[in-house]
Amino acid sequence: MRVRTIIEGPSCSAPHPLPLQDGHRILIWRPLYRFGRARVTAWTCYEHRITSYELCEASGVSFIRRTVVSKGRRIVSETDAWSCGEARVIWAALLAGRAR
Repeated sequence: MRVRTIIEGPSCSAPHPLPLQDGHRILIWRPLYRFGRARVTAWTCYEHRITSYELCEASGVSFIRRTVVSKGRRIVSETDAWSCGEARVIWAALLAGRAR
């Protein structure tokens, strides 16, 4: 599935999630609790946004990690884990503005 992205500036090579769509899926975000280390397989731009996302794999499952930078603080949270295939579908939805 190909997802259209918005790129702001010539130096940005990571995708930017599109604005939220009506009827988007609401993801549950929890503080870092389950996986300390994970392999990041995809990510969004962190240069031009306050909030960035990473698609991560650990122990045979995948999840999405969100980092919000506010007032000099980094707040990191994660979704629950899904099968790798299901996580890729949710990741595509996040990029297309159909999940947050």
